[in-house]
Amino acid sequence: MTLRTGRSFQALILALLGLFLLSRIWSGTVLFYINQRFVFLVFLAGLGFVILAQVLYTERLSSQNSEGSPMNDSKSTLGWLAIPILIGLLVPARPLSPSAVVKRGISLDAPISARIEDTANLLSLSPTERTVLDWIRLFSFSENLQQFVGQPVDVTGFVFSDGRLSENQFMVGRFTITCCVADATALGMIAEYPKVIGLKQHSWVRVQGKIDLLERDGRLLPIIRAESVEAVAPPEQPYLFP
Repeated sequence: MTLRTGRSFQALILALLGLFLLSRIWSGTVLFYINQRFVFLVFLAGLGFVILAQVLYTERLSSQNSEGSPMNDSKSTLGWLAIPILIGLLVPARPLSPSAVVKRGISLDAPISARIEDTANLLSLSPTERTVLDWIRLFSFSENLQQFVGQPVDVTGFVFSDGRLSENQFMVGRFTITCCVADATALGMIAEYPKVIGLKQHSWVRVQGKIDLLERDGRLLPIIRAESVEAVAPPEQPYLFP
């Protein structure tokens, strides 16, 4: 492959790779794979690929007299550059399925770092605006747990049941992502509901009720005394970000 032709293909592939990353940001599907605080870095990477493609194309135009000059290892290099684009086009963008919790497990009190001001911000939220992650963080870092008893709860998550629960209990869970989907952790709150038997495992539900305390293994955990459990469609963004 000549130098000019090789530069043309390199510019094309880099441009496609950059546009692919930018399109994932535009569609919002980039959040299926990374924490939202890293989106700007992906934007810079996509923009960088587009700029580099322009530089290579300009070099290609200046190589009109290099038509006969060979480009070493160009086929191998172009092949490696094309792989991410092919994977992105062939594999549909989708978040982790709730069924992944079977392999990854689910935690009731996963350690989640938080600053004092973060906890203060959560306390300033209306109780019905708090997510599963918010409640677990509050119970992990608040000294007075009695203050939450009786507060209204309105959370959305997927249904998960296992041997740790009684027959009228289930967990309402969500995946959280600290960095990327590889470190995704499933967190759950126990909900008590008399009609648990009618709930489908891994289905998405909206749970409304009141907060109470449950002692387990020497710790006080939040439990939802559910007043209603309503089946809902999976949210567009199923993850929660610490």
